[in-house]
Amino acid sequence: MPQLETATYLTQYRWTLIALFLLFSFMVVSVLPAVKTNFLIRRSIGAGWTGAPKTSDLNKGPASLWSWDKI
Repeated sequence: MPQLETATYLTQYRWTLIALFLLFSFMVVSVLPAVKTNFLIRRSIGAGWTGAPKTSDLNKGPASLWSWDKI
């Protein structure tokens, strides 16, 4: 079986490291700055908007069905 040959371990290991390094580089260079920018924009908009509730009523509905006083 080719998976168990010791000669293929180094090749598989090397390609795995290369793929993970490229994925990490892509995340650091393009994805994380976009996420940070969106986070900063949302935080700056949310700081000036004091009238908004912390949670919506839709999130409170199903949770109230499972409260201990109704069991």
